[in-house]
Parts: sequence; C-alpha cells; structure tokens
Amino acid sequence: QLFVLAYGMRRASLPLGALLAVLAAAWGCEGFQVDPSCSVSLGITAWNQFSPVQAVAAQMAVWDIQSAHTGLVALPSGAVMCKNLSFSLIDTLGKPAVGIGAALNWGSSVDAIVGSYRSAVSGPMSLAATINDVPVVSWGSTAASLSDKGSYPLFHRTIPPDAVAAAVMAEMCLRFNFTRVGVMFLNDPWGSGYANDFATAGASLGVEVISNQQYISEDASSIREAVGALHEAGARVVICMVFDTDLQEVLDIAEELGMFSPGYSWMTPDGVTFPETFISSLARDPAKARVQLSGWLSTYVRPLFGGAQAAMEARAREFLAVNGSRLVLGQKHSEIAGRWDALGGYDGFAAFMYDAVWLAALGASRVKSSLTARRATKTVSEEMKGMQFTGVSGNVQLLANGDRSGDGLEYAVFNWVPSETGDALKVIEIGTWQSSRSFQWITDPLWPGVKEPGWERIPVGIALCDPGSAFNVTANECVACSPGHYSTGLDCRECERGRVAPDSGMVKCVPCKGGYADRAGMSECTACPDNSEVAPGSPAQAVSECACLPHSYLPVLNPWANGSNMTDPRGLDFAPECKRCPAGAVCDGGLTPPYPTLGYWGDRACGRLGGDRECPDWNVFVQCSPEEACAGGRDFAC
Repeated sequence: QLFVLAYGMRRASLPLGALLAVLAAAWGCEGFQVDPSCSVSLGITAWNQFSPVQAVAAQMAVWDIQSAHTGLVALPSGAVMCKNLSFSLIDTLGKPAVGIGAALNWGSSVDAIVGSYRSAVSGPMSLAATINDVPVVSWGSTAASLSDKGSYPLFHRTIPPDAVAAAVMAEMCLRFNFTRVGVMFLNDPWGSGYANDFATAGASLGVEVISNQQYISEDASSIREAVGALHEAGARVVICMVFDTDLQEVLDIAEELGMFSPGYSWMTPDGVTFPETFISSLARDPAKARVQLSGWLSTYVRPLFGGAQAAMEARAREFLAVNGSRLVLGQKHSEIAGRWDALGGYDGFAAFMYDAVWLAALGASRVKSSLTARRATKTVSEEMKGMQFTGVSGNVQLLANGDRSGDGLEYAVFNWVPSETGDALKVIEIGTWQSSRSFQWITDPLWPGVKEPGWERIPVGIALCDPGSAFNVTANECVACSPGHYSTGLDCRECERGRVAPDSGMVKCVPCKGGYADRAGMSECTACPDNSEVAPGSPAQAVSECACLPHSYLPVLNPWANGSNMTDPRGLDFAPECKRCPAGAVCDGGLTPPYPTLGYWGDRACGRLGGDRECPDWNVFVQCSPEEACAGGRDFAC
C-alpha cells in the first residue's frame, strides 16, 4: 500500500520533499542517528572527461551527510551515520591503471570505494581493492561480467547491469521493425558485455545481428575496419557502443561511406549521453558533427524524473553557491555553476553516484558505530547488501551478488535534435519504458538525414526489406532487384561475368551451366554453338570456353590460343564450330582430333592429326580391306 501511495504521488508530480516526508512518517524515520565516536573514510572516483557533474554529486552527497540533510533520501528507522566522514576524490581519466593505482594507494585507509564509471576501470580496481578487503560500489559500471562474484567478490553497484538495458534496446528495435541490425562495440567489458546481452535478447525477439564488430579504443584503423564491415554487410540500423574519445573517428568513416543519409538509423546506449559535451570539446568541426549526430537515438536507465529531478537540481545549485572557490577535479564550483545548463545538469549517473555515497557511508557506519548491535561476522559489503532505502534514483536495494535491483526503475528513449537556431543539439525525451507496460511514446522521433520528425519517416532498408530487395532512397521504399542483379541488402548489384540472375528478387547470382555469360548484369546464360558446351568448373565468361561434346570434333582451332592459354584477347570471341564425328572415326570431344576406329585408316601425316603436312581431307577415314588389317585407335595402328 505504501508503494502504491508513493508511486501515485510521484506520478502526480508531488514535490520530492513532500513525498519523502510522507514516507518518513510512514516508516517512522527522522533522518539518522549520529555516532560521534566513529569515523568513515571513502575513496571516490569519477571521470571528468565524461562529465564533472557526477563528481559534484559525490561532493554534494558528502555535504548532505555531514550536515545531516535528508531532503533527498528516506532512510529506514534506526539508520546510523558516523559523525566524521572524510573522502578522497580522484579522476581516473577512464584508465584502468589509474583506478588500480588509486585502490592500492588507499589500501585499508578507506572503508569503501565509490566508483568508477567505466566497467574496464571498476573491474580491475575492485580486484586491487579486494587485497585489503575493501568493497567497491560503482555508480556507472554496467558490464555483465562484474556480476560474477567468483571473479569480483567485493563489487557492488547502484546502477542496474546491462542485461536489462540491452533487452530494452532489443525490444525497441522490434517495435521499430528493425529486425536486422549491425552492432559495433568497444573491446572492453562494457562493450563486449552489452553486445552479448543485446544479441541474446534480440535472438529471443527475432532481432538478428547481421554483423557484430568490435574495435580498439583510439585505434583509427580498428574503428575504420569495424564501420566498414557494417557498411559492407548492408547494416542500415547500427547499435553503436562508443565513448566521446572515439566518436569523431566513427563519424568521419561513416560520413565517408554515406551512412548518415535517409534510410539509416543510429542508436547508442549510455556511452554518450549529452552530445554537446563531445561537440564542444572533441569535435573537429562542431557544425558538421551536429548534422551527423542529428536523429540519433539513445536509451538508458533514467532514475530522475518529475519531482526527483527538480529537487536534486535545486539542491545542486544551492550546493555550488555555498563556496564558489571550492574545487572539484581541478574546477571551481563557480565555473561549473556558470555552465551547468551547458553540461546538461544532473543526469541518471549523478543520481546513482549520490546514492552510492550514501550506501557506502551507511554500510561502513553500521559496521563501525557503537550504536549498532555488534555483529562480528558483518562486513561493509554484507551491510550494503542488507540495506534498503529510498534515494534520488529510487528504491536502493542490492541483490545477493551486489547488483542493483531493477524494481521500479524506468528507462528513457532520447532523440538528438537540432535546436531552433541550429547551433546546438538538444537531447529530447521521446518515450519511456517500464517492465510493467513496455514503451510509452511522448513525441515523434527525428531520423538521420531528414528535416522533420515523424513515424512515417522511419528508416527502412535491410532491417525491413525482404531478401532479394534493397532500399531505394528516391522511392523511399524497398524495391526488388531486377533480373541480372542481386541484393546485398544495401543495394542491387549486377551479376559478374559467368553468373546470372534469371529472376527478380535474387539474393545471389548463379553460375552458368553449359552456356556462358560474357557481360555483367545478364539474366540468362548464352547457349554455346551446336555440339558444344562450357565444361563444369570453367569460369563461363566467354564463348571461347565452349568445348566440343563427345562424338564431335573441332575442325578449326582457335588461332589466338596456345593450348589452354589465350595469347590474344580476340580469342575470347572465337566461337567453335564443332562437327559431328566423321564415319570410321572416334571423337572424344574437346580439342582432341578424331582417330580411326577398328577397320579404318587415317593419314597421321596430316597436321591436324599430329603430322607436318597440310591435308584438305585429313578428316576422311578409309575402310581397310581386309578390316582386321587396321586396329585403329589413338595410335592409328595398321
């Protein structure tokens, strides 16, 4: 009943403070008890290049705990917090080595580590922290591999793992009828994990991954190979798992291959959530990048909505104004406050960071405080997994393996669209997803390469076209490939010489049997002259490949051929005129001359029969008398 009441008030846009007051009264909690006898120390990691707002959220969480401000959380009765809470905040630069170094440097001086964003950082950092039995609670790492407690026994997270997000992406593809898609992913735990989860979810829904391409970060040749392979496979729907650092290379190569034109769709999870951050700092040509990114879709968990978003934003502005000269990762609060709107304000990751700090501080305090019952076997990890409270990201509760429970979470679908002035890309929420009701759409999406939004402009192509057809940009529809052509999925191409497509709508050309195709784009093979055919296994690309059938012979050889080698291109047009085998002779076909049968004689001195003399009647075989005087055969025995 309490959950239904709270859910209804959130949907009615009741201010978060009022909602939490109701919940606090219902639960009988009035904040937390403060134990002056204990201290908690946290190590916190963020990635400034991704966005500084998560680091601000961490500082704000510590500030709220230190000032006993529970306006953004609702804690269970009996919650305890050590009075002395200290922290150390570092920028991992998105590099595993920095995370490992931080964990080793902190050692056992910290009770828990909050971070990091990248799964490739959090995994190794958690292993390093395990040396000193220090738990890690991540606010941004979603890789499925981190759920393995055998490998990462002290890893926890306040953000749900990728399995749910990938399933939402796959279901969205199905809703759009994008049933054949290409995937490119970074070769790190996040990228490979998401790609595997998407492929698994897609297979259960009938969404086929036609090309799955991994790439190495900051390796231009690797990125070029991945994007090129997607283009060659004919993928018109691309699920792109990429960070800001590699996005420019992706844009350059995709632009070169014409992959931002109408008929394409680009979709991305949470690697890039605010494109203007990339555009303002890393794009080589901001105006061009905005055109290339226009129409992209992204979907990821969105814990902040309604009153929660407004309450956290208001608290952020208050916090940043308290001490403008205070630094966060080398930047003054006043500087961040001045560009807060440009940074996009607090996002879902900031909410998960805020709650992760509260979770770590509460778990450590329960272990160290004298106000809680002494339980010698309890650890910070166990306390965090046994805790439940309402934070800015919703109901915070961990599963037995340390993963965040997905109950009550909402996923949002965002569309990147140009601003009215065209000098910025806006991130517009166009729909939401919940497990209880699937998708609910708010407005029409804008697609890549088009000017106006609308469901009727949804890209089609290999994702929709039947086999043997291809997307026609001019007609904006799927068109069956005409005879003489085959479909790559991306376009219709002419059959090469030696192959034909006799019908429309073919997915591949078939080799000629008996005849030949001496031009590209032929719909049927040309028959060989009488008494001849192209032998099996031959390229079947010219009439000169026609060879005499058994029981026939070739009176005149190809003058431009030397055995099986063509010495002059004119020889390709040589049409053999095979004749029926003369009386008294045996003909094996091909280029083999006739030879006498039993009881017949032929003049072996004639040039065509292997001699050195020109004979006008070399192909006349004479009956012997008596017949048994001539054995015949290939050696012309008499």
